[in-house]
Amino acid sequence: MKKIVLTVIPACLLASAVAFAGPSGFDRTAPQGPQGFNNAAPNTVAGVLSNGHDDQIVTLEGRLTNYLGHDRYEFTDNAGDRIEVELDDDRNWSHIGKDMPIRITGEIDKDLLSTSLDVFDATPLTK
Repeated sequence: MKKIVLTVIPACLLASAVAFAGPSGFDRTAPQGPQGFNNAAPNTVAGVLSNGHDDQIVTLEGRLTNYLGHDRYEFTDNAGDRIEVELDDDRNWSHIGKDMPIRITGEIDKDLLSTSLDVFDATPLTK
């Protein structure tokens, strides 16, 4: 019986040491994505239209230039490119106005034939 106990204890200690030892060479300070990919969100309307992904969060600067009906507006960035944006009517948007320089943050809504933004936040820019 003593031989079995003396054999099992070192085996358990060795197994626990291996289980708690982590792989070497990894930095565990902050989780990050794989290196070498361009994961940056586009910051222009042209970038959203050409490289944006559905449900991607983006921030753009420009102006609301046209009312399209209900809660849909035309947003024009500083380069003159345009995209349809949706400002949900459950929020108060009275702090922004037509042709006022603003910064919007929203989610890309990409369908088969169109791309638009669902806006979460709009902040007036002071220049």
